[in-house]
Amino acid sequence: MNRLSKSRRFLLPVLHPVFALTAFADAVAGPILPSLARSFHLSDGQSGLLLFWIFAGMASGALLCRGNYARILTAGFVALSITSFAFPLIVRPILYPFAFFYGISVGVPMTAVSLFAGRNYPDNRASILTMLNFTWSAGALLAPLIAARLLAVFSWRAVFVAMGCASLLAAAATSLTIRDSREEEHKTPETTGLKNLRLVAVFAIFFFLEVGMESMFGAWISTYVLRVTRTSLTLAAAATAFYWIGFLASRGLSALLVLRIRSGLILRISIPLAFGASIMLVESRSPALLTIAIILLGGALAPTFPVALAAFFDRARHSSDSRFVLALSGFGGSLFPWLVGLISSRSGTLGAGLLAGPVTLFFMIGMLPILTAQKAAPALAFEAANEQSSAGSRRD
Repeated sequence: MNRLSKSRRFLLPVLHPVFALTAFADAVAGPILPSLARSFHLSDGQSGLLLFWIFAGMASGALLCRGNYARILTAGFVALSITSFAFPLIVRPILYPFAFFYGISVGVPMTAVSLFAGRNYPDNRASILTMLNFTWSAGALLAPLIAARLLAVFSWRAVFVAMGCASLLAAAATSLTIRDSREEEHKTPETTGLKNLRLVAVFAIFFFLEVGMESMFGAWISTYVLRVTRTSLTLAAAATAFYWIGFLASRGLSALLVLRIRSGLILRISIPLAFGASIMLVESRSPALLTIAIILLGGALAPTFPVALAAFFDRARHSSDSRFVLALSGFGGSLFPWLVGLISSRSGTLGAGLLAGPVTLFFMIGMLPILTAQKAAPALAFEAANEQSSAGSRRD
């Protein structure tokens, strides 16, 4: 067992950088959205629809992740390299369908990394997932920084060419190093029959809202800062970096806190803090206050996903059950950016669309008592009952 655990640790130096690449591919749509809008002549509503199809593709990609996660991971990066190289060549009539397939090529490897970690690191999955999501945040942080640099020197097309080259390297690295293990069914009182369906449904709704928040703010912050401060495209793209700086710092801290503080307490602190930061963002007009609000928002949202996902893995029957949770979360990531664009187009102000943030976070606060309910004692009782039953069968 120790030797197996040691061999799994050697996989982490590969999982971390490739997971960061999926974060870059996920987050880069926001910083380059103003450039894409100008190039393809998109209104706010049409820009929101573009984001919808990208994130809907990511959600659909999550549903494809079942079986050997190592092979799925490699295939996903091959697909990402193809769509990245092809993106600069597409024309306006096929923009939306192509965006959907691009999203699938991002969603498959991104989901496969999380499912691989959930299956292969059962003893310390909370800390492993938090550290992986710390690296994911680093990749998301690099997206606006690299995008801003490439936009200043070249164009948005150079971003996808660079991403295609990196995806080819990731496909080669994962095919040569990553190997999956078999999984045994996880049995607890709440993972049988209808109780398992209820567990999946509760977490799926929560992640639908949470990832919707992350994607919505990550996608529209650049455009919002551009309009409020009337700065340049390059500086507006770089402004998204503050959002991911908050993510990066918070997830680094969360990786330590999760070893010392109950995950439920972390969620009870982070989500109300995100609620307050989202209101501050919508109400702020000065660059200084916007920067503070963006950093606080990223920092508050950061620990929510990995901590809640680890809680789901602990209570779910199979790691593959989480693909439904991650898929629905992906649809949240596609719906919310589109919804913001739609509201903005009809109201004439992007700030009105971003009000969806604090409203949704308010509902997430209401879900916390269910999400953080302690299930350890019933699980232990269930296992003890199984052991007694097995012992009785052996005596018979």
